[in-house]
Amino acid sequence: MKKKEKPTRVKRKPNMLEALSAVIVLLVIFFFGSLADLSAPALIGVAVCWVVFIGWRCGYSWAEMEEYTADKIKSAAPAMSVLIAVGFLLGSWMYSGTIPMFIYYGVQLVSEKWILVSAFALCAIFSTCTGTSWGSAATAGIAMMGIATAMPNVNIAAVAGACYTGAIFGDKLSPLSDTTILAALSTKNDIFDHIRHMSRTVVPAAAVGVIIYVIMGISTTTTGAGLPENTLQLLNTLDTAFNWNIIVLIPLVIVVYGAVTKKPSTVVMMLSAMVALLIGIFYQGFDLQDGVSALYNGFNLEMVENAREGFAATNAGDDAMALLNRGGLASMLKSFILIYICFYFAGIMEQIGAIEVLLGKLLTSVKTRFGLIFATSISVIVLVAIGGSSSLALILTGEMYSEKYKEMGLSTLNLSRTMEDFGTGLAGFIPWSGSGVYYPSVLGVPIIQYLPYCFMSYAVWVLAYVYAATGICIKPLEKETAEETPLEEAK
Repeated sequence: MKKKEKPTRVKRKPNMLEALSAVIVLLVIFFFGSLADLSAPALIGVAVCWVVFIGWRCGYSWAEMEEYTADKIKSAAPAMSVLIAVGFLLGSWMYSGTIPMFIYYGVQLVSEKWILVSAFALCAIFSTCTGTSWGSAATAGIAMMGIATAMPNVNIAAVAGACYTGAIFGDKLSPLSDTTILAALSTKNDIFDHIRHMSRTVVPAAAVGVIIYVIMGISTTTTGAGLPENTLQLLNTLDTAFNWNIIVLIPLVIVVYGAVTKKPSTVVMMLSAMVALLIGIFYQGFDLQDGVSALYNGFNLEMVENAREGFAATNAGDDAMALLNRGGLASMLKSFILIYICFYFAGIMEQIGAIEVLLGKLLTSVKTRFGLIFATSISVIVLVAIGGSSSLALILTGEMYSEKYKEMGLSTLNLSRTMEDFGTGLAGFIPWSGSGVYYPSVLGVPIIQYLPYCFMSYAVWVLAYVYAATGICIKPLEKETAEETPLEEAK
């Protein structure tokens, strides 16, 4: 007898309920997972299992879904290489004294009248150099809040708002930032092209915030209070652990030069890391073995003990530990895994047509440039607000809207910028998100109190809509890659 052949499964698009269930499962998991402080990659893994089940119901085999997502993950290779470079860069910049030098001199440029501007500037510098808003808040932010607490007549909530937006400034513009990397990656744009386009909303918005902080500071009564004891201990540790010279800024100059001249970001970062490693060895006097360890495991104050007689890492204090013990490739592993799993979710959603089903009516109804950018902003806000995470929102929005921007004759740089305009930093306003728990605990001020003083964030949103309505700073699709639809149809 002949064996019965297995019936061929008919592929179909998911219905609205199936497509919507994938998103609901994801958001519910993230909502309750964030409340319980559960691992984000693990949560997304659960959501991937559900969307795989939906894909199976729609007639797709696991082999087909795996093959499709493998191609999607290949497109993440540039981001993976950037993450490797970022890990090396952070560890080596600590090892060379590049980041410590910024903190050492930046903390001392503080007065009561300029506390708000200083808080914003110092956190912005740190987050731009390191790419981490959380790290900026935990180091420069803590130092500024400690200084502000010792000053009478200073609005502590306003200082917290300045620290927060300063930290977000670098999170939006730094080539080391995971959100910057994700926004560029999900729209297939070069990271430095994205940063240049992003700066057209962030830099003017930051200027608006600084002007308001200056006006607020003018009315502040000075008392001549000095630096608090914990900050003095931090400065003493930094001064003892490192040698100060303009030479330690060379790694930063290399990254800035690479960004301006449009050099490959991974190459630039790796070159900067190697130069920083040499500075740590030949100028700071640290061991080569410790330098190699810093590239993978991150810098540790114990490395200083071998080069500075009488220096004891255990006497450095908690602030110095939080500031210096960081970086390395190992610190990037979570982001590595998160990107990998997020692309599995987004890839399967795209393959089975779930994204098309969910956004079909919305994208069909969008006829104007303003409508498209407004729809993008709403999608990002909803995904971040309900899910409590910007990473997945950036990846999903990039996947969903890229083709629509091209169809309307608009560069996807406008998409990546809009995603960061509304996505990066928003989680710090949401109490149930990880950032919504982290920042108030670090800065010591509840969200409801520092929220009114995050002027840069609000200015970015206003500028994004103004540009969308007027066409200012809107980049058209390059002629050689543009679709047949002319830009005029997007207006």
